[in-house]
Amino acid sequence: MRDWDVGDPVINAWTLLRQASRAVDRVVEAEMDAYRTTMSQVELLNILRVSSVPLTPGDLASYTAREKHSVSEMLSRMERAGYIKKVKGRRGRGSVEVVLQPAGRDLLSKALTVGSTQAYWIVRSSLSPEEIDRLSGLLKKVRDGALAAQGLQPESLPDTIDVPGMLIDVE
Repeated sequence: MRDWDVGDPVINAWTLLRQASRAVDRVVEAEMDAYRTTMSQVELLNILRVSSVPLTPGDLASYTAREKHSVSEMLSRMERAGYIKKVKGRRGRGSVEVVLQPAGRDLLSKALTVGSTQAYWIVRSSLSPEEIDRLSGLLKKVRDGALAAQGLQPESLPDTIDVPGMLIDVE
């Protein structure tokens, strides 16, 4: 990976943001390969685990800021692997809900711990607690600006998501 510096601070910041994301993703994905999964699949399984209500593919797309068709394709692969099951939904004709299966829970307990621990320690060992707080605030501003450019705004997580339940023990 090249250390690009083109003289424009905005382009440099954008490039570094993308490089940092890709570099951490590579470390995490290398760990996920041992479980024959991806962090994107683990993310969906974790959201299903902490939701107190059944979720649709559309809900999952919204929670992960992904396109519905991408999430649907990923869910189809996950269903073939036995991690989830799509069932007839309660929201009306043609609706589908996604149910976490025991194989998905098993995969999640293994992969989430390994992958999240890697990402956690990369960030924690690279930045001070104050820098992490500052970075989080700055990234929220960038995210919110990108959403505003689309005529959107960030939404709070619904009460049906157990936020503390998403935390893992990384010590």
